[in-house]
Amino acid sequence: IGPEVAALLDLKVETLYRRLDRNPQLPQGSTPNPRRREFTLQEAFALRAAFKLPPKRAPGQPGLIVSICNFKGGVAKTTTAAHLAQYLVMRGYRVLLVDLDAQASLTQLFGILPHTEVGDEETVRTFLEGPHFRGIPNPRWTGDLRYVVQKTHWHNLDLIPSNLGVYGSEFAIAARLRDEEGFAFHRPLAEGLAPLRKDYDVIILDTAPSLSFVNSNAMFAADGLLITLPPAMIDLQSSSLFFELVAELMEAFNRTEPVPKTYDFASVLLTRVRPNDGTHTQITKWIRQFFPQETCAHTMVQSSALEKVGPELLTLYEVADYDGDRRTLERAIDAMNSVNGEIETLIRRSLQAGTSADS
Repeated sequence: IGPEVAALLDLKVETLYRRLDRNPQLPQGSTPNPRRREFTLQEAFALRAAFKLPPKRAPGQPGLIVSICNFKGGVAKTTTAAHLAQYLVMRGYRVLLVDLDAQASLTQLFGILPHTEVGDEETVRTFLEGPHFRGIPNPRWTGDLRYVVQKTHWHNLDLIPSNLGVYGSEFAIAARLRDEEGFAFHRPLAEGLAPLRKDYDVIILDTAPSLSFVNSNAMFAADGLLITLPPAMIDLQSSSLFFELVAELMEAFNRTEPVPKTYDFASVLLTRVRPNDGTHTQITKWIRQFFPQETCAHTMVQSSALEKVGPELLTLYEVADYDGDRRTLERAIDAMNSVNGEIETLIRRSLQAGTSADS
């Protein structure tokens, strides 16, 4: 609606409407009633271009790759990836989501049935098998991952889907490590995404809950890490192992890389937080003490609205008719916007600093 579009364009709603009145050739939106004006996301992008708002990155600056990671399941990686991607698109970014989890929850969230509508050749698997898999030429291998990119129902938000066959990527990379002399197991994904960094401002990797070759590729390809962590004791205990494994991976990368691997940011996002839960409150304090600089100031609250829309394969940003108190939904969206706004600040800082580069 008008006020939301104005906010996305960093304008007051009165300023937006005055500009539209002066320029009737611009998208005017639709008026379902005299008090409401609605715009599509594509119209919002057209207005952004017409008003000559600054681009999200400088010409020639490659897009930023962000990996949503944790080797444990149930920590809201997919929820984080989907909401962050949609938020960034509404803020004017071109975004690519990459589903690297064979469970394919992210793919399903965008209305694609992974195990009936996605072939193995439409995921990262074929590319990760390489140009010659087990000595046989790979006819589907093209040198980059553009050929598996699909449009979604969100304007300027594309997806590389997943299915169960992505599990086979682990065996493919292991076979290449055995058969190809000088093969760097951590490099294929970064090389496949490198050309796409010219097409997108942000590429978001949704990873599987495991320590694997594919996740190692995601860690190497990324410019920034977002570690999702619920404030529960079992998750806190596993996080220490996660950071130990990340340190070991970095050492493995740097044994063969000419330039040491670094990240623009590595931030801990507290997820599935119940503000009125005393245990959550205490563990949140501990996490902030352990990672005072790295922990995001805002948390992803486990609201009843988020729990309600999840089974319907919707995000908070997609809800039209809410079965419940609309104020609950609005509070949940406000909290999600605070989280994503903080992450966007990290992304924007990296893009403006020009630190991201092809891995």
